[in-house]
Amino acid sequence: MTTELTVATWNIMWANGSSARGRRVRNILREVDADLLIVTEGQRDLLPEGGHIVDAGSDWGYDITKSPERRKTMLWSRKPLTDVTTVPSGAGAGRVLVAHTDTPLGQVRVLAVCIPWASAHVSTGRRDASNWSEHLECCDHIEVLTAGFDPRIPTIVAGDFNQRLPRVRQPIRVHERLLEVLDRWTPHTAGDVRYGPLIDHIASDLSCINLRTWSGTDDVGRLSDHSGVTCTLVRRDS
Repeated sequence: MTTELTVATWNIMWANGSSARGRRVRNILREVDADLLIVTEGQRDLLPEGGHIVDAGSDWGYDITKSPERRKTMLWSRKPLTDVTTVPSGAGAGRVLVAHTDTPLGQVRVLAVCIPWASAHVSTGRRDASNWSEHLECCDHIEVLTAGFDPRIPTIVAGDFNQRLPRVRQPIRVHERLLEVLDRWTPHTAGDVRYGPLIDHIASDLSCINLRTWSGTDDVGRLSDHSGVTCTLVRRDS
């Protein structure tokens, strides 16, 4: 019998549990029934009960005093999360985290991300950036974090990459930089998928045996400006 690991990710567009939209989003996150869940632009009251949660921090350069529970990047796990590392400053702050956990496949490392979009801090936030500069700086932070990864521990990279894969309209240099940083891992969510092309992705050095996406709109209306995705992963020697 093949041992499997279910990983899901979704940018939920700042939904919160007190709203009708948030309650619908929460139901979907629960029904996904993932072992690992990476949620971006959300808050903890949307995550399933009974798991373990870490986040990348509360400071990504935007004022959240009116909504202090908001987080750019959160990781939910069925099992406890250890060795948690975040980026203390710069474009990766509040957006990037690394943690280890036990899974049906054994110990894995999770790199959870919400890489800045093209215009981050250009006309909003700090207003001190140029187009794609925050995205590229965050890629630099990810490269530094991953340089010391022990290759014997499987790695899952998931979250909002803010790039379509393969390239659609983003500058070639930006696209190539992301591919360079993530070169060790296979992007399971790239290409022609239902409700795609995606910018929320899952990549790993495991094998994906099943992929499912869901729309950002349900029968009632809009849930998010992103589609969600879940992957079933197995070890490559399975």
